[in-house]
Formats: sequence, structure tokens, C-alpha cells
Amino acid sequence: MNREKVYDILKTGEHYSIITKYKEVPVKAHLKLSWTDREGNLLGFDWRRSHLKPAFSTLDSVYVKLNPQEYIRTQVFSNLGKELVLSVDDIVSPPEFIKRRTVRVEPDENRPVKVRIYFNHNSLDALASDVSETGVGISLDINSNRDFVEFIKAKLEELREDEFIELSIHVELPCGDVVEGTGRLKNVIGLGKDVYVRVGFEINFPKKEINKIKNYVMDRQKEIVQSLRLLG
Repeated sequence: MNREKVYDILKTGEHYSIITKYKEVPVKAHLKLSWTDREGNLLGFDWRRSHLKPAFSTLDSVYVKLNPQEYIRTQVFSNLGKELVLSVDDIVSPPEFIKRRTVRVEPDENRPVKVRIYFNHNSLDALASDVSETGVGISLDINSNRDFVEFIKAKLEELREDEFIELSIHVELPCGDVVEGTGRLKNVIGLGKDVYVRVGFEINFPKKEINKIKNYVMDRQKEIVQSLRLLG
């Protein structure tokens, strides 16, 4: 643990970048550190003027930037009233969502992004859990999608180190635009009875198709930021 180092570095009265993600979009607040509590491992920030408060009503980690290579990983201890109080965990390298080359967005549940993946003379229909201009992620119940999960498992077992899995993919955006091409399996993460699968738009996606995705992501990002301002 590097908790003691935290209190040696931070200075009360100084402003720090506090970063989390909201609907997959990175959200940054520039807040003044009001006080620290070594014994309780707590940091208190003044956020009376912040309009981003809803983004910090989260069970996910919140990060305090020290420098480009080091962040303090924290959890929200209290977000009521005039202060945001964070519980210190450790000093870590930049989290994955901060290092991403492109912004991911979580689709509006009332205007979903529909995904169809073709595999082994079959197809899988799902709703996107996140979208970026470089790929799309879906979360699946393993039991309800066992054929696809077993297909992925079998393919992964056959892969050599320099190989990857290609998947034909069809994405329907809320505006009615359809994006089609051949993608590359990027991630498979087991989450108990669910599995998260991400397919990158890397093998054969014409630029005009990627531009449709890019426009959607930009518009959705604006919606998310605007909703934060309205809620805050």
C-alpha cells in the first residue's frame, strides 16, 4: 500500500483532477482539496460549484490524478452536501478507461444499438453495452447464449499466438443506419453467469461505415454530458 505517500504528496488548498466514468464516458472534475484524514484514509474535496455530481454517485473507483503516470485509486465515501469525500485505496498506474485511444459510450436504453454476430452458420442477436469508433461490446447470459460461448471457447483453444478470431458483424444504430463488416474478437471476460465480449472494427470495415459509428459516438457523448448538466 502507498497510502502514506498520498498524504505526503497532496496539499490542502490545491486543486486536483478527479476522474471517473459515467455511461462509459470519462468525466473529470477539477476540485479543491479541503482536508485529509490519514487515520481514516479519507480525502475531502469542495464541490459546491460542480455540475457533475451525478457522475460521482458510483460504486466504481474514482481516480485522483497526481501526474500522467500515477493516480490515487479511491472509492466514494460520501457525496452529499458541499463535499465529495473519497476513501483512499492505493497509488496506481492510469486505469484502462483513461488510456483508451477512443471514447466509449453506453447507449440509451430507450434507443439501443442492436448487434448481430454471425458464427458457425448461425447468428447471435444482442444489444450493445458500449460502443466506440474502434469496436462494440456486448454482455451475454452464458446459459442463454451457450452455442456462441462454446464456439468462442473452441476457437480460442485452436488459436496460435499470432492468430485471431474473425467475426462478421451487423450493427444497427438508433438513427436507422446499419454498419456491416468483418471484425476481430478483442476481449472475452467472464463475469459469473455473464460474459462480456468485445469485437473490434479492424478487419474489413469501410471508412464510410466507421464514420457512421463515429457520428453516433460523438452525438451520444454530447447527450451524456448534457444529461449530467441537467441532473447536476
